[in-house]
Amino acid sequence: ALGLAIVIFSWMLHLKSSDYGPLMGNEWFTAPVVLIISAKCSMVLGLIGCIGAWFEKKPLLFLYIIAMIIVFAGLLIGVVLVIALNEQMVISARKDLLDSIRQKPQEENNFRKKMDAIQRRLDCCGLDEYRDWFNPDIQSGEAYVPDSCCIEEKFNCGKQISVNETYGIINTDGCFNMIQVEINRNLMIVGILSFVLVFVEGFCIIAALGLLCYLRQRDSYI
Repeated sequence: ALGLAIVIFSWMLHLKSSDYGPLMGNEWFTAPVVLIISAKCSMVLGLIGCIGAWFEKKPLLFLYIIAMIIVFAGLLIGVVLVIALNEQMVISARKDLLDSIRQKPQEENNFRKKMDAIQRRLDCCGLDEYRDWFNPDIQSGEAYVPDSCCIEEKFNCGKQISVNETYGIINTDGCFNMIQVEINRNLMIVGILSFVLVFVEGFCIIAALGLLCYLRQRDSYI
């Protein structure tokens, strides 16, 4: 039951971060995904453990204990690794993201669609600031941003600004810090859920070991 609840909640976190997941590296190697995999394994193994305990099958209990220890260790290593690598991934992604914005700022590609979704949801523009969208090759002084940067989004509203004046039309704060805050918030939630799952998994391993020892001792007397 706990595994199912954690899978649902972690999947909701994963969907919530799907907009910016591809921008931060591998979207399938994230803390919510690691937690989902571990919780699913715990659900399957929990069923095996219940069958072994109910019918007092020592091989099933032994299999459950070994597999749960592997899942237990995998969850700890996976979550710690993802959290530890998060800051490094953020730093390495920054330059690549700026280059992607400045190369072809108005081209409708997958990256641009993701950035549009982020800018609309977080009310931000660019990575560090709205000027990130300005192409460095612009010679005429004309500059514009995507319409998703506008406070009230309208067609071509992003072209109504100048190089040094936004006229209050667009959001000027960058998205990168906001993305980091949201990622860190999700990591904290995943950390709490991981601690709960690890505690329960540890308790289940000890309980299964106790039952296995009891069955062996009882059978030896028989």
